[in-house]
Amino acid sequence: MTTKPGRGTSADVDIASALSGAPLFAAMSALVFDRVVAASFVRRYDRGAFVFLEADRASAVHVVARGLLRVFVTSFDGSEPTLALLTEGTVVGELGVLADVPRSASVAAMRPSIVVEIPAAAFRDAYDTEPAMARRLVDLLSDRLRHTNDGFADLTYLDLGGRLAKYLLRECETAGTDQVTLVLNQSELGQMIGGARQTVNQLLHALESANLISIDGRTVHIVDRDGLRLRAMSSG
Repeated sequence: MTTKPGRGTSADVDIASALSGAPLFAAMSALVFDRVVAASFVRRYDRGAFVFLEADRASAVHVVARGLLRVFVTSFDGSEPTLALLTEGTVVGELGVLADVPRSASVAAMRPSIVVEIPAAAFRDAYDTEPAMARRLVDLLSDRLRHTNDGFADLTYLDLGGRLAKYLLRECETAGTDQVTLVLNQSELGQMIGGARQTVNQLLHALESANLISIDGRTVHIVDRDGLRLRAMSSG
């Protein structure tokens, strides 16, 4: 479902607030920001719906206002490993728009999500007008590259158990506590670390049996942080 283009509140989402929460737009001048807001509109996606597909024409930049999206590619065997999760305030699709090349990956909603869509022409105009956007984009791309390199290193050096331990540690460190309620189900978590749902289930219980974590429904509590960190650095 797509709302009418324009400024202001669209149902329960304010376009200006959603864009100002994205670091890429935070340093933009008021005049240029208002032009971008006026050109943008809101789309709602049900769980599983595609925002765009790999090889699609890059016709817009997307900003997550609410919900959770995943970036993935489809391999030759039909599997769809998740490359990244996109949460509120995350921008996606900007490189394809700036370079005018097809999408390099697919993006789909993992939860019912609301996304602000900025047409390619409006985004390019803002980028060409605002030097601050280019500087901010370099920072964002540097962070993205580091994350991608970490992911490749994990696939090379860690087994599934190590990747799962590292994921749990990272989630808890982000939350600033020793426990986290998983936003991903076990199938989705498997897509993140490169394993099947059954394997994730077995690995979670193996970590619990080793007294590294305790599990209560979808809440995971780290019992032995040092031990879990060692597991996250090993290949089994």
